[in-house]
Amino acid sequence: MVKQQLSAFFGPNRLYFVCGKVYQDLSYANRVVHWFVQHELPVFPITPSGGVVDLSTDSSTQNRTKLQNLSVFGSIAEGLAQYPAQKNIDGASVCFVTPPPVTLSILQQLEKESFTVQSVWFQPGSWDGKCIEWAQQRLHIDPAKVINDCILVNGYSYYTKSELPLNAR
Repeated sequence: MVKQQLSAFFGPNRLYFVCGKVYQDLSYANRVVHWFVQHELPVFPITPSGGVVDLSTDSSTQNRTKLQNLSVFGSIAEGLAQYPAQKNIDGASVCFVTPPPVTLSILQQLEKESFTVQSVWFQPGSWDGKCIEWAQQRLHIDPAKVINDCILVNGYSYYTKSELPLNAR
């Protein structure tokens, strides 16, 4: 197996997308969104039904942002379209907290987009061999940048501070 470069998921000019039940308080996906906000990274929660992530449910998150909530977008392309500083980004990194069939469906949608996916981080249980294969072969993501680990456990050691505006949306 290829050695995973967890630090490659992060970058000072990177936008982040978290796919899953991000709107459901205390769900794993919701906790991952809070992790990104706590680390002051520009994150877009993604789930087909949209909604909002309540940032006031976590005191650590409240201490890092003046925002009360984040809008949830129906797709990565929809979230990206809402970011006005697009010319400053070097691409997207996508964190999956979805069942493997849903993960694969999102990866297939990404192939049709014009923006570059730099890295994917599959949370435990969100991937299978088809997801790995699609990310590497169809999205042309370097195998070392296809990560299958827990971001809540290992993300802090590898993240890079963002230079992008957080409140630009």
